[in-house]
Amino acid sequence: MKTPGIFLSGIGVHLPPSVDAGEAVARGEYDAADHEWYGWTGAAVAGDTPAPDMAVSAAREALSRSGHPVSDIDLHLHAGFFEQGPEGWSAQHYILRHVTDRDVPAFSVWQACNGLVGSFDLAASYLLASPQRTAALLTGADNVGTPNYNRWDFGIQNGVLGDAASSVVLSKREGFARLLSVTAASTSEVEEQYRGAEPIFPPSLTVGRRMNMKERFASRRGVEETVAEVVQRQGELRTHIALQALAEADIDVTEVTRVTHVFTGQESYLKVILDPIGIDVERGLLEFGRNLGHLTVNDQVVGLNHLVTTGQVGPGDHVLLIAHGGGVSLSCAVVRIESRPPWAR
Repeated sequence: MKTPGIFLSGIGVHLPPSVDAGEAVARGEYDAADHEWYGWTGAAVAGDTPAPDMAVSAAREALSRSGHPVSDIDLHLHAGFFEQGPEGWSAQHYILRHVTDRDVPAFSVWQACNGLVGSFDLAASYLLASPQRTAALLTGADNVGTPNYNRWDFGIQNGVLGDAASSVVLSKREGFARLLSVTAASTSEVEEQYRGAEPIFPPSLTVGRRMNMKERFASRRGVEETVAEVVQRQGELRTHIALQALAEADIDVTEVTRVTHVFTGQESYLKVILDPIGIDVERGLLEFGRNLGHLTVNDQVVGLNHLVTTGQVGPGDHVLLIAHGGGVSLSCAVVRIESRPPWAR
């Protein structure tokens, strides 16, 4: 979808300190062989800071940078992968309450790790649907450091999870970057592989049952076979919508300056994402991301913030944001940097 007249006016990040992966190995939390093979050097750890509070911090930074008063916000979308707080509680309204007193719609978006980039499509469509709407606040946050979960043993591919929050203000007024296009798609048939043989009812968390992704894959046909199927199907569609997003942005793949993507410790995994599109790994964020862990919904926006604040992209540069979540949900967005914002270095 082309997104005429939609800008990124502000971006914010809450990124806790990184814990060295070697320390996790020494504590027995991280397998030494996995540490050596997968290449992670650390993971961002938020301690006992709730994910919604990190989202509030990131949202306040994004709003401050945007120049928009909170009265301009017409929509709030919040994405997370893990539980955000008490069962049945709406974290998005908590965040909205602590950011603005506007009585605007606030929705939770669950698309696994694609939730925040996927929200670009929803928010842009919402703003374009009415001339009276001005801006949308997007947030994403997760703290995976719960007592019954080991961030160093996620179970598949990326293997290590970090904590973070990030936020974007999409606006119909000018911003530091222009959203040129956004695409989204689903590989719904792959949900079976992620579900495994686990019953749908009663929900696993309500009975204190929690398997990691490797166990779920193993319950289907075997880990390697199932992962390979998910990676192939997802990769084909991811490449398709990435190229579609570039075409709708009226640019060629050679005009992509940098790419933000799911963080990984391995160059080989990043190649799986970028090679089919025709983009070399040097345009990605391998070194930056491998010290933070996979930040669930936040990798792409945290990466974009890093590129802008460090001056690695500037006016005229194009950034491709590529997201996938849970094997079944995918989104891509193309952003053109319009100006060097005053909050960048």
